[in-house]
Amino acid sequence: MILKKKSKAVSPLIATILLVAVALSLAGILYSWSSQSARETTESITETTEAWGECNYVRINIDTGCSYDPSTGLSLVLMDNSTVEINDKLNILVTDANGDIATAALETAFTNRAMQIRSINFEDPNDPEDFEGLESPVRTRIFVDSCPDQFTTATCR
Repeated sequence: MILKKKSKAVSPLIATILLVAVALSLAGILYSWSSQSARETTESITETTEAWGECNYVRINIDTGCSYDPSTGLSLVLMDNSTVEINDKLNILVTDANGDIATAALETAFTNRAMQIRSINFEDPNDPEDFEGLESPVRTRIFVDSCPDQFTTATCR
């Protein structure tokens, strides 16, 4: 005599309830994740927009005396006509007639809205050890670190 084993299936009602519970759990997890991600993205965009908004009020101009000598460096006077306080570093990017590029970074030190820059010597950002200097005249571009789109330029001889 062979015994037959009867297996009972889960009732359709219990199976439906389990499927609905799993689906609701997954939906809750997905909603929680997506709402947190959306909130973080919105906050990030808001912060970036506010920072860029302040950049619209940054106005730096090269005033007078822009000169460059390979032995003594760059000398010029900057004027700050901004309506916001500039707390970031100033970046100076210089390109000479041969297309060589050099950079320097300075702390802001405006006094009565003017800042005199004297004897800035540069280095090649790609190869600082073999940098021999720039050929005059040089094209100078100066901008605040946090606002690279707000810049002033001049050709210094």
